[in-house]
Amino acid sequence: MVADDDPIIREYLSVRCAEVGLRVETAADGLRALLKASKEDPDLLILDLHLPDVEGFRVCERLLDPKFRPLPVVILTADSGEETKRRCEELGAIYVQKGARLWDELEPIMWRIFAAADDVAVDKDLVVDKKEESARPMVLLVDDDAVILKELTSRLQKSGLDVVTASNGMQAFWLALKIKPNAIVTDYYMAGGDGLYLLNRIKNTPATMGIPVVVCSGKISDARDRAPVERELRGRGQAADFLTKPVSIEKLLDSLRRRAGISV
Repeated sequence: MVADDDPIIREYLSVRCAEVGLRVETAADGLRALLKASKEDPDLLILDLHLPDVEGFRVCERLLDPKFRPLPVVILTADSGEETKRRCEELGAIYVQKGARLWDELEPIMWRIFAAADDVAVDKDLVVDKKEESARPMVLLVDDDAVILKELTSRLQKSGLDVVTASNGMQAFWLALKIKPNAIVTDYYMAGGDGLYLLNRIKNTPATMGIPVVVCSGKISDARDRAPVERELRGRGQAADFLTKPVSIEKLLDSLRRRAGISV
């Protein structure tokens, strides 16, 4: 939930959050923020400090009431004074200064909060094929082609792996935060968050940066086109491997063994 009396900031943060797959509620003042926090039970409150009715610190104090589920709060303010920062610390809120780099500072903080939560929300329409508790290695398989997902899921399961599936990068990132798979195998070109989007999220979030990612693509088959993309992905230390579709199950399993360290 975003609570700010400035409609431009509310709209800006709502759009940016929606772009990375988050559901957003907004409030224009402190009272509405409290009412919505009670009713909507958000996972995070992004709260302006200087609201017209109930200031941000008072909202934080009210949220300490046991009737509210523990709610992480990020305080947004242009005030850079040490007293403001100290008060945020006392109330358990995270201080973020408003400015031109607001989103660059805010976004990684949000992912750390979500990753640390025990109850990270996952959209109900996710295609999840997860078995109950198992000691088998788990692979997150990401592709917007349902036929490919079904075929690879079946083959990987027969090879001794548990498989969780997602149809785009946004869904996959949420799942990675939730289940911490042993490896991710992802298509490169997808709507709703492509392979590069997913790589950037995974490798720039502390909770997921250690998960190896194998990228597959059917649209980069020519070696001359494939080479610069592969160099770019590996050069950033992002992709553990880059495979060209159609990928044989033997080649994929070999990549998971050699590049991701999975025993199959």
